Amino acid sequence: MKVLPFKIPKPFENTLHVQEDKVKIFYDQLHQHAEIQISYIVQGEGKLIVANSINTFSNGDVFIIGSNIPHLFQSMPNKGMSHMVTLFVNREGFGNDFLEIPELEEVNRFFEISSKGLKLLSKKKSIRKTMRKLPKMDKLNVFLCFLQIIQKIDQSQLKELTSFVPSKRIISNMEGRRLQIVFDHAMNHFDKEITLDQVAEMVHMTTPAFCRFFKQRTNKTFFEFLIELRLEHACQLLSTNEKLSIAEISEASGFQSISNFNKKFKKVKSVSPSQYAKNTKTVPTF
Repeated sequence: MKVLPFKIPKPFENTLHVQEDKVKIFYDQLHQHAEIQISYIVQGEGKLIVANSINTFSNGDVFIIGSNIPHLFQSMPNKGMSHMVTLFVNREGFGNDFLEIPELEEVNRFFEISSKGLKLLSKKKSIRKTMRKLPKMDKLNVFLCFLQIIQKIDQSQLKELTSFVPSKRIISNMEGRRLQIVFDHAMNHFDKEITLDQVAEMVHMTTPAFCRFFKQRTNKTFFEFLIELRLEHACQLLSTNEKLSIAEISEASGFQSISNFNKKFKKVKSVSPSQYAKNTKTVPTF
């Protein structure tokens, strides 16, 4: 059976479900599911869309993606195998009575903070160590490890990936297919010129109708989304590639002039591209 956008790749019946992916590319179709997702990137680099935000992922990252938040992982080509361990958490499976136990206060806090997309900034080593063990564990030990992970998340520094929470209404397959087409085109051609008329035609809409459609479902204009995508790609190059100049990174990220690139970068990231490159090379690993 073909998996449509906005459908979870596999049906999960358990309260907790562990999935390990060792593939060329991760499941890169835009999708959403009721389960909260805790994902540890064992190996791989690429871009992560969470709701209306564009982010990058690399080895060692840990993300929390809330219930019914549209998302996709796009692995960078020619980077070898991608490896991810994910724990899916079904909030409804716990039941209200169970969560009223006073000792489970941290679990309730986890459900509160996980309504959006989050990235862990600290306690990553201990959480990674625990998550690496999950694929070989039985259900009871998965549950015990889940409690340990929740406790560590509660003590962690967290970065919010998006302030925009889409409507709780599940996005339809038609809407999902349109967004998938737009995101695919943007993510694969951001280094070239993209016009509104081109993208609107791809999803069989007039340009004004497409602009309304995209803004209503992402809280951003298409060009705001495209600029963020280009900037995140630039960030990835600045932090990992020492051979390219700022001008070359600007061009590879789809900016037509280095002055415009510097202006947009500093406005969004609050530092210049060269300073960003220095900062990312001195950030400690926790």
